[in-house]
Amino acid sequence: MASLREATPWWIKVAGKLVLSRLPVPYRAWRSLGIFRHGAMLSPDYARAVFQKHFERARPFLPESFRVLELGPGDSLATAILAAAEGSAETYLVDAGPFADHRIDAYRPLFESEGQKLAAARLDFEDIRAMMTALRAHYLTGGLESLRRLPSDSIHVTFSHAVLEHTPKDEFAETVRELFRLQAPGGFGSHQIDLQDHLGRSLNSLRFSPAVWESAAFRNAGFYTNRLRASQVLDVFRGAGYEVVSAQTEKWHGPPLGRGSLHSSLRSLSEDDLLTFSLDLVVRKRL
Repeated sequence: MASLREATPWWIKVAGKLVLSRLPVPYRAWRSLGIFRHGAMLSPDYARAVFQKHFERARPFLPESFRVLELGPGDSLATAILAAAEGSAETYLVDAGPFADHRIDAYRPLFESEGQKLAAARLDFEDIRAMMTALRAHYLTGGLESLRRLPSDSIHVTFSHAVLEHTPKDEFAETVRELFRLQAPGGFGSHQIDLQDHLGRSLNSLRFSPAVWESAAFRNAGFYTNRLRASQVLDVFRGAGYEVVSAQTEKWHGPPLGRGSLHSSLRSLSEDDLLTFSLDLVVRKRL
């Protein structure tokens, strides 16, 4: 049986979130209600699975001393713990705002599971600041501006999970260029990108004109994605200088939305792009 959220029509979700996003309610309250949420990384098992998925792709090529960057940690600072457990010399968590849970108790289960690898670190931190200092981790919340401040050729592993689709369209290419700039030669980037709309797991976002979809109201309503398709994402990464190591896609058997339902500016998209709903991308900065 479908949940209430799954059964709610996409257009009601749009209207509801547009209204809710304008209410003077802090993000923490919305997160506790499950209405607005930035990922599921507060779950230790989920966080570990996500980190290992991306990290293992780069592990065989890492130098003895390496640095890790997660783009879009969302509600959790779990990567700081997991990267330190793998020996990261320094870890950066870069987001577009201060969304992460700062309750130290939220991270104790992860410390308990990773305790053996973190034997040299204190596990009874008084607060998040002490935890991040001990783990040689940095939480930066200025988005693209935070990336600009990091030194070139300094990060060996960059990764994101269901994040890049939320990067504003007018910032996407520069974000990828910044990731390339700070990536160490020979370093790897690993990115899981969800190309479905965040309304009904379909292509309903493509019904809207660019002017409406890129408006401030829509960008801030909790369902925004940049609507870039798989081929466009790959073009941006290649244009930034990356070598594409692999690009695994998942596709619908048939387009979930007829071409005639798309906004006129988007009807020329290729059939392949309209069928592709997920892109699992591994890229490398050549030596």
